[in-house]
Amino acid sequence: MDKSTVIVPNIYPAQGYSHVVTTGPIVWTSGLVAHDADGKIVGRGDIGAQVEQVYQNMREALAACGLDFFDVIKITMFATNVLFRPTIMEARSKYFPTEPPASSFFVVTALSSADQLFEMEAMALART
Repeated sequence: MDKSTVIVPNIYPAQGYSHVVTTGPIVWTSGLVAHDADGKIVGRGDIGAQVEQVYQNMREALAACGLDFFDVIKITMFATNVLFRPTIMEARSKYFPTEPPASSFFVVTALSSADQLFEMEAMALART
C-alpha cells in the first residue's frame, strides 16, 4: 500500500514529522495543537480558545485532502485537565453535530509544551 505525506497550508509548520499521511483510502493526522500559522500558541491558559484553534487546524488538515469533518471516522483527544472535558465535548458536538466519529479522550500530565492544554488527532476515510 502506498504512503504519502500531505502538505497542509495555513497551519503551523511541522518540525520533524508530517501533519497528514495517507495510506490508501485512510487519512491520518498527527496530533494538532493550538498554534497559529506562525507557530505561536493561541489562547494561553484558555481551554475554549485552544480547542477552537485545534478544530480550525484540523479543518485545514482535512481540507488539504479534500475532506471535512463528515469524513472523520475516529478522533483521539488529549487534555491536561479532566475539568476541560465539558468544553471539549461541547466543541466536538459543534463540529460533529450528526454521526459523530468514534473517539477516545485521555487526560495527560502534559503535552509537548507547558502552554498546550489540548491536542487532537484524527483518522478519516478519503472520498472515492
